[in-house]
Amino acid sequence: MMYYNVSFTGAPTAVKSFRTVLPASSKNVYYRDDIGNISTSNLRETEDANELEIRPRFPLFGGWQTKYYIGYSVPSYEMLSHSGQNYKLEFPFVDHSYDNLVIDEAEVSVILPEGASEFEIVYPNYEIVREADGKVKTYLDTFGRPVLTFKAKNLEENHIKNIEIYYKFNPIMLLQEPLLVVIAFMVIFASVIIIVRLDFSISVDENKEARQRVAYLVEELFATTGKVKSSVSDETCELLAAVKAKKDGKHFKNVKKEIDAVYKTLTDEATAVCKKIVTLSPSLSDRVADFTRREGDRKALLASISGLAEKVLGDKISKTTCTEQENNLLAKLYAAQTAIEDSLAAL
Repeated sequence: MMYYNVSFTGAPTAVKSFRTVLPASSKNVYYRDDIGNISTSNLRETEDANELEIRPRFPLFGGWQTKYYIGYSVPSYEMLSHSGQNYKLEFPFVDHSYDNLVIDEAEVSVILPEGASEFEIVYPNYEIVREADGKVKTYLDTFGRPVLTFKAKNLEENHIKNIEIYYKFNPIMLLQEPLLVVIAFMVIFASVIIIVRLDFSISVDENKEARQRVAYLVEELFATTGKVKSSVSDETCELLAAVKAKKDGKHFKNVKKEIDAVYKTLTDEATAVCKKIVTLSPSLSDRVADFTRREGDRKALLASISGLAEKVLGDKISKTTCTEQENNLLAKLYAAQTAIEDSLAAL
């Protein structure tokens, strides 16, 4: 099989090129067909218009057809005007596609912004049929953009006249697409945060569970220590003050017996909790031992305060000496209780 490249020398019945007139402000002009871009064209800019010389891929003889696309951009202010929410779009229904223009049937589709409504059409002085309105969806559209379709037959250069489309459009709709993008990213970020924080593992983290139980036991130990301070330490100090004010031995013995019983109960609870903590986390045994030692120091100081009250009852100590020893013991008791809270915080 052989191929020949033959140069076309021209024939009076063939069309090699033709001229299309575009608006003077047209930019980004392109000329292509189904195959792709066609480079055999020439754009000439003038003050009144831009002339595009179109050369098809092959000469056109009588009865031959070609299909091509021409596109360009123009500033919106030349065809679009508005007052508030009322917009007017005005453009030529047909344009100068080629010299001695004859169009058997023309179909013009106008895509308006999403949210446009209440259309009113002002037609040029020849018959134009409006087809049923449609919808088209592009990127980030929700309910689609309105499409107005018009048809006319048997047109020529005298029919190059403007058609006017009036419609209403709320400018707030311009924020719809940016808001959709923002909401989409927020949903993505929130989903990622939630997914990252979720634990889908089936296995149980024993160390984590043990730490949680130890933390709960330490909170329980804090509560027990607080009860010792309010129900034992404060009550013992108040009992000493009561003995100094009124030497009532019977009252002293009864109250002291109640305080000792409460103290024993709270001490047993604290001891049981400490054993559980050491069992769950042996590495905390030194800190638990430190807490136990400090609790022993507080117990000794409370015993000294009770002993001081007994001396007052037996008139075995002077008032001045009693006050000095009381102040000294209370200062040591406050320091011991602070040290106990610090040892618990270390757990």
